[in-house]
Amino acid sequence: MAEASRYELLDDSHGKGGFGQVSKRKDKILERLVAVKELRLLDDESAKERFRLEAKTLARLSHPNIPAIYDVDFGPDRMLIYFEFIEGKSLSKLIKESPLPSMERARRWFGQVALALDHAHKANIVHRDVKPQNIVVSEDEATATLVDFGIALTADDVKGLTKEGYVIGTPGYMSPEQADGEDVDGRSDIYSLGVTLYESLAGHLPHAGGYQSISDSNEAVAPAIDDLIQACLEQERSARISTAMDFYKRLQSAFRTDVPLSALLTDARLHEIVAALKSMSADDFASRPRGQKLLLINRLKDLIRIDEEKPELRSATAEVIQLMLRLARLEKSSDYKPIAEAAIEWGFDKQYGPTWIGDEDIRNELVSVSKVISPENHSVLSNAFIDFVTDKDLSDLPGGWYAHDLRLLVMSLLANPSCGDDADALASFYDDINAASHT
Repeated sequence: MAEASRYELLDDSHGKGGFGQVSKRKDKILERLVAVKELRLLDDESAKERFRLEAKTLARLSHPNIPAIYDVDFGPDRMLIYFEFIEGKSLSKLIKESPLPSMERARRWFGQVALALDHAHKANIVHRDVKPQNIVVSEDEATATLVDFGIALTADDVKGLTKEGYVIGTPGYMSPEQADGEDVDGRSDIYSLGVTLYESLAGHLPHAGGYQSISDSNEAVAPAIDDLIQACLEQERSARISTAMDFYKRLQSAFRTDVPLSALLTDARLHEIVAALKSMSADDFASRPRGQKLLLINRLKDLIRIDEEKPELRSATAEVIQLMLRLARLEKSSDYKPIAEAAIEWGFDKQYGPTWIGDEDIRNELVSVSKVISPENHSVLSNAFIDFVTDKDLSDLPGGWYAHDLRLLVMSLLANPSCGDDADALASFYDDINAASHT
């Protein structure tokens, strides 16, 4: 049984649900963060029983994308569940604050959530409330965790707690059978997962009155993703994707990678080009006919030109910039120049959402590439960097990450054996940013 004195309160309003409140605390003995869920309705016996069932549900599950339960503290005047604290942002917050996720991020996050659901369903547990608010994405965007199993019940739990026709879930995400108060199974979670995937890629819930294709308006989305979502949203559950593992497999195979590049360059959509580029190395790219390489470079230039007209392509454009930064590093300096300039701007200053500036993946690629780039293109990248920082007020940068990543990039450029004519200007900036940081 947990001891209250063992846990230091850090944030008492980390989250709030219908009958529980979550606080962030530190376990002073094990020196780790924990989430503590506290029942507020201590006089409601039904709520207390659901709270006990939530703890038992979490105890039955052991999966990297589901929070682990650590302990409980149930007494006459308190009911607490101590479980793994998941650091990050809810998918709901990311949808509101940042650009629509790239297909690679969507495939990673929803693949992980599908595997978490598959694990729960095999234990005969239905989550019943899959939605963006209940998916937490880690700060590095590598991991998605399915949280809040507060209404995840087995069929026997439902019979013991609810009367016939009682509805549990969130309107807009519930399957038709769930909204009608019928018995549900894993396919109801599949429906909710399809709604959540649609919202993540379209920026809004599916419209009533017929499915509206995402891929028709956003060429970064594969038509196979629309097919997958529609298979999740079938009104009759017998017609839906039957298991979370089937969803996972279809998600992973939703991208064409076996089409010749010559056909992709003339006939393919953006998501197919991105998939093809990911399979290449810089040497592979260098061996391609010059016409194909120039087509790809000019395609990127055009994506940048139309950015304001098609903001839904912004994440995909950033991904192409990152890929071309790596793949074209052996090309002519005149070909690499627009890529280098775009990478620095989009990596540091591009506005992706109300509170989202710069792309971390591009910045990381800049650091990696600057260490191994050819002498000619090292000069191109160095000059683009020097032009970019010349008028920067180093005492008024957007955030701590900004100065840190500028410093990493200039260090990498200086460390490259090809660094010569630009070394003095780079070293001067390195000294200036260090001095500004100490000031």
